[in-house]
Amino acid sequence: MNRIKYLLTLALCFCCSVAFAQKRITGHVWSSSDNGPVVMANVAEIDKSNRAISATQTDANGNFSLAIKNPNNTLQISYIGYKTERISPIGSRTNFRVELHDKNTIAGAEVVVTRKTQSNGLVIPEREISVAKQTLNMDQMEGLSFETAGEALQGQIAGLDIVANSGNLGAGTSMRLRGVTSINGNQEPLIVVNGQILEDYDSEDFDANDMNEEKFATLLQVNPEDIQTINVLKDAAATAIWGARGSNGVIEITTRRGARGKTRVNFSYRFSGAWQPEGMNMLNGDQYKMMLQQAYHNPNPQAGNPADAIVELQDLPTYTAYRYNYNKNTDWIDEVTQFGQTHNYGIAISGGGDKATFRVSGSYDHETGTVIKQTLDRFSSRLALDYYVSDRIKFSSDFSLTYTKQNKNIDDGLMGRAYQAMPNMAVTRWEYDRQNGRYFDTGDYYQMPQAAAAAGMVSNNSNKSSYYLSDMVSNGNPVAIANLSWRRWSTYTITPQFKLEYKLLGKDDDETHLDYTGEVYMNAYTETKNSYRPSSLSPGSWSDGINTTSNDEFKSLAFNTRHQLVFKPYFVNPDHSLQVLARLEVGSQNSTRQSLSSSGIGGGITDPTVPGYLTGASTSTGKGHTMSGIGSFHYSFGSKYSLDFTLRADGSTKFGSGNKWGFFPGVSGRWNISDEAFFKPLKKVVSMLAFRPGWGVTGNCSFGEGLIYNQYSAFDSYNGVAAIRPSNLRLTQIQWEKTKSWNMGFNLHLFEDLLQFDLNVYKKKTTDLLNYNVRIPSTTGFSTLSAANVGSMENEGWELYINTGKLFEVGKFSTVLRFNIAQNINTITSMDASVLASNNKDFDYANGNESVMQRVQIGHALGGIYGFRYKGVYAYDYKHNGYFLNQSDNEYYLPEPDANGNMYNTAKATGKTAPIVRDAQGNVVYDKNGNPLQMVYNYGGVNYKFEGGDVIYEDINHDGQIDELDIVYLGGSNPKVNGGFGVDFNFGQWTLKTNFNFRIGNKIINLARMYAEDMRTNKNQSAAVNHRWRTNGQVTEIPRAMSTKVANGNTYNALISDRYVEPGDYLRFQYFQIGYNFKADKLKKYGLSSLRLAASGNNLIFWSKYKGVDPDHSSSGFSPCTDSSQTPRSRSFTVSLNVGF
Repeated sequence: MNRIKYLLTLALCFCCSVAFAQKRITGHVWSSSDNGPVVMANVAEIDKSNRAISATQTDANGNFSLAIKNPNNTLQISYIGYKTERISPIGSRTNFRVELHDKNTIAGAEVVVTRKTQSNGLVIPEREISVAKQTLNMDQMEGLSFETAGEALQGQIAGLDIVANSGNLGAGTSMRLRGVTSINGNQEPLIVVNGQILEDYDSEDFDANDMNEEKFATLLQVNPEDIQTINVLKDAAATAIWGARGSNGVIEITTRRGARGKTRVNFSYRFSGAWQPEGMNMLNGDQYKMMLQQAYHNPNPQAGNPADAIVELQDLPTYTAYRYNYNKNTDWIDEVTQFGQTHNYGIAISGGGDKATFRVSGSYDHETGTVIKQTLDRFSSRLALDYYVSDRIKFSSDFSLTYTKQNKNIDDGLMGRAYQAMPNMAVTRWEYDRQNGRYFDTGDYYQMPQAAAAAGMVSNNSNKSSYYLSDMVSNGNPVAIANLSWRRWSTYTITPQFKLEYKLLGKDDDETHLDYTGEVYMNAYTETKNSYRPSSLSPGSWSDGINTTSNDEFKSLAFNTRHQLVFKPYFVNPDHSLQVLARLEVGSQNSTRQSLSSSGIGGGITDPTVPGYLTGASTSTGKGHTMSGIGSFHYSFGSKYSLDFTLRADGSTKFGSGNKWGFFPGVSGRWNISDEAFFKPLKKVVSMLAFRPGWGVTGNCSFGEGLIYNQYSAFDSYNGVAAIRPSNLRLTQIQWEKTKSWNMGFNLHLFEDLLQFDLNVYKKKTTDLLNYNVRIPSTTGFSTLSAANVGSMENEGWELYINTGKLFEVGKFSTVLRFNIAQNINTITSMDASVLASNNKDFDYANGNESVMQRVQIGHALGGIYGFRYKGVYAYDYKHNGYFLNQSDNEYYLPEPDANGNMYNTAKATGKTAPIVRDAQGNVVYDKNGNPLQMVYNYGGVNYKFEGGDVIYEDINHDGQIDELDIVYLGGSNPKVNGGFGVDFNFGQWTLKTNFNFRIGNKIINLARMYAEDMRTNKNQSAAVNHRWRTNGQVTEIPRAMSTKVANGNTYNALISDRYVEPGDYLRFQYFQIGYNFKADKLKKYGLSSLRLAASGNNLIFWSKYKGVDPDHSSSGFSPCTDSSQTPRSRSFTVSLNVGF
């Protein structure tokens, strides 16, 4: 019993001691920098072994309560982004008030920062950069509305020429850096995101000479809001590290990552409203009918007018099926355009502690186009994680997912159809109610029925369009086409990327380093394209193929691995700096494509995968492997003298034995002249003067896999057995396309970097140009080679980039300026004879109207424009020329004498033009009978004799006929000069940003204007044709109306000439933005860390002599630059909100 008492006594004492030991403390944690409590701060009791004995977190008011086991332990308070506070020992205190201090606050310290950047895979100080590159910080673009990063770059980078492909949603941009270095395939700069290539899968099927179909904008896969910086690598020394992929230049995109500190949430919203600019002024319905009456009458005035039998041009009360459907004044451009809207929602969460940083973002865009029935939805998300395993090991990962869905018109030329549609035609179908004796609108879209098989007046109930209007039947009702047919494109892009960085040797700056980096990157891409066109839009019969559908599926998986070592020895003398890089990359890509097209889908079904009458089917697979070895070397002495050398070896399975490997070196240097002792007297004015020479080789292999192998296809039968035959010639000797270039760069900074100048002069020569479908002698059994090396081309030019620090600082006011300008001259220096022959074909006289001539001429630029010289319109016909030697033939009189007292109504008497031949001295040429020779088009061939109201083409050789000997060079498609400039104003929390861009020296063939002024067909015409030639003696720039339908094609007023070749020079006010940043200290009481409001106007105005709607057009391949009524860029405004928590 006594033992039990003793035990109970001991237990009671132990419990009392434990109860005494576990005293409870309370406290409050706060921060002066945030002016409030710190929520969810970690509060822990730490023993002498640095172990946590007990722990808790602060509540929403920053308060905590914790049971302490040992008063001799340490109280530790910590939170992400703040310095950890320790109180040791806890002692007898029971209440604590603890202030946490921001980690980024530095007091009483002088910090010298050396800005570093990446070049050729190495991280080096900015003042040691020896290559030609320029950087755009996307923070400068906050709040502006850009569909892709390409739009943000326009006018910002010297030497980078960017034009919009069109104003259709998702059309993207065309970019050319330092001119054009390739004649086929993708001519765009290489896009690199976080060190990995963003593949442009459409470029594999891209024909540079056919720009009719818009391609998927590759940069839609990268959300502009996720981009931190964009580096543009220009010269070969900078792009050599990308070897065979860098010949067109490289655009390196770096996305945003997390930073150590407390978790921050940023929400953004943008709304943009857009509208189409004012287009061409077209004829109304009444003017259109009058013009066609003349067009059908002029070819044969002596005969009856065929237009009288075109019921659609008449207003016949008895033709009730036609009358109200063809008596309108429809503005088709207005019918197919609308007010477009864009809603963008974005959220980003970022933060991190000592061990890890992260950033997670997501955005959603919903756009409705300025052309009806166009929408674009894009969802993108990106995760960036950096985990510091130790002071030697760092693990990084990037994961992005982008989904796009586009609803497109059945073709990209809806605006062109609208310009050409009959303005007297109704949008919706009108019917006649015989019972009430009136017409009513059915609400259904009106569709022209199939054209009659022969000329003549159709009957009211024939359900036929007039014979001559077959082209308008094909053009259709643009509104119906937009609403009843569709194309739907969708893409998925998933790009996981993992990186391991391991410091094998050294950790601190005073140690020798050997760093290893291993990366694994995948790109999974899926693209689906579906289309549907209902029978209501096809006037043909069931057998003609109606209710047509198509389906195209493309899938690709790319897998790349990269292993890299960087060696950086430590030198006792700090003036020496050396880095050496060795990298091995291995990649593979697998792809599949299958497509089918069908007709006869019935029952209201529009799904392209539903079986119908199969009209086409194909399937293909692709597989390729690449391997690259890269070495890079950087040495600098005192940051005064720097030398860089890079060598990349690319291996590809596209080439045959002996050509599988391409070697691409690059070397550059930098001399900071301003660091020399002799330069000290000028340092107060010139803070930096540097010289940067460079040379290198880049390459290109823009053709498909498998061309080195024999390919076979089915061929009829042999002895009743299905046979196959070779379908190609093996390309075993094809070589890498290579571009050698040199660059001379100069940097000048004045007044402590207040003014900064960057000048580059360069020359590039591309040899072994790759060309597709090269003609070969038919004796080989084949007509073409899939690809061949055919010639060489040069680009030379210069670039200047100027930017400033804050200028004119007065109180809260300051200004920042930027300006860039570049010139590029492109020249074809040699070309294979077969390529010249296939591109410089004989002029097609019979089909010369509206036909763009494609010419390649050594010594001229790629995309040259060739045609006839326009000299006006003949004021008189041949009979009224007044130069007949027999005076009686000249007796044509005016109704009354003119101002000079002249009574004769002839070209000679009035000093006007007539279609007669003149020699080189301007003398009239006569035949043996004393009659002036009449000007002829293609004598002995077409043999058309020009008359009054016809276009005057210059007879270059004065042989009395217009033929291909009169074709001349009319200009180049590439701008000689391009650039941009901007001024940013700051006043306190207010900012005003502006930017302009310009192009000078390029020409555009304005086909849209040609179609709207030639009066050859039934297309609607511009109001300019109201000034057309109608009678002898009239002086005008617009020729007579001549319908080819009744002239048997014998009208040649629409040959390509400088009448339609217009200057593409422009100065565009690209954007202005006014914004306000609320002060952080005012926002803290609302729980906000930042708040910005902004409003901007985009593409509101431009100045140009171009007569089209918008001069933003570019050439591609051998084809010159044309404007075929592509949807122009829209005008827009944007309001944006950015909130940080």
